Amino acid sequence: MICCSIGKPQQISAISFKALTMKKVNRFLLWLCKMILIIMVPSMTIVVFAQVVMRYVFLAPLSWVEEMAKFFLVWISCFGAAYGLNKGEHISILFISSKFKGYTKSFVTFLIHVLLIAFFVVCVVEGIGLSLAQWNQRSPSLEIPMTLPYFCVPVSFSIMIMFSLEMLLQDVKTIFSGKSVPNSLEHSKLRD
Repeated sequence: MICCSIGKPQQISAISFKALTMKKVNRFLLWLCKMILIIMVPSMTIVVFAQVVMRYVFLAPLSWVEEMAKFFLVWISCFGAAYGLNKGEHISILFISSKFKGYTKSFVTFLIHVLLIAFFVVCVVEGIGLSLAQWNQRSPSLEIPMTLPYFCVPVSFSIMIMFSLEMLLQDVKTIFSGKSVPNSLEHSKLRD
């Protein structure tokens, strides 16, 4: 009897430690996404503005700007999606989970997070394969390996896996406590 009562707090503290560690890692990943977006959006704007000035004022357009802007846009989209997932901004997830109440809502929200993680894992695996397969191909203007632009897919989807795992663990904890699982927007408020 004493062993059981001693064992439970250790088990709970181990789970709490893992959740706390994941939360800290995810806070860092959220900060990283934010910094990438803060750097890339103005960079893309400056580069495109410079292209407009070079083209229409100096009549000497730069050949590499359009390609760089496309690569920036892809990276911005992928990391913006990860940031939006963490903040609960994806409307389809809210739309589906808001249609249910009580235990059904909890189960549907849990299922949504499991399916999201499965999809993200496929994207990471296929994204790594696609990125590495493009190593020998060079971009026409910048002449960088096409692995670099393609690599945003596995990187950003790995971050989305971490964010979704945190939400899934929170769902499991909430379900076992007998409460209703919050929707994605409420998840982001609980984590902040």
